[in-house]
Amino acid sequence: MSLSNGDLRKEFLAYLNQPESCELFYIYMKSEHLAYVLEFYLACDGLKNLVDNQKSPNAIIELIYKHYLSTGKYLSSSKIFSLPDYLLSSIKQRLIKHEFHLKFYDQAQEYVLKYMLQMCYPKFLIEQQNFPKIKRKHRLLIRKKDKQQLYFK
Repeated sequence: MSLSNGDLRKEFLAYLNQPESCELFYIYMKSEHLAYVLEFYLACDGLKNLVDNQKSPNAIIELIYKHYLSTGKYLSSSKIFSLPDYLLSSIKQRLIKHEFHLKFYDQAQEYVLKYMLQMCYPKFLIEQQNFPKIKRKHRLLIRKKDKQQLYFK
């Protein structure tokens, strides 16, 4: 039974909202040299969920830009995955104009989410299904190696 795109999206978002499963996905993204993609997504999520008693999101918006999007940073220049120029340009223009609000990065966050949903999450799920097999094979190889060492002693 396959999931529709909407169902897969809901499943993925629910998965990211669970600390243990999000950590597993983060480890996977790290192994693929894409941890910055998930970190950016989560930083944007944190920005959107700021409590209203905060004076303004300006400092957080600028920090996210500096850490992930400024010249030379992963989301602006990585050969593996980076945001398209039109999004980077739009963000830079809004920064210059000081158009700060809690949904400042919504378009970029949605772009990143779609990328993870289409390119990363399916591979992650396959890897998770194969993990028990890989673990079993690894244990068998270790046992086999241990037995070989006993023969050669």
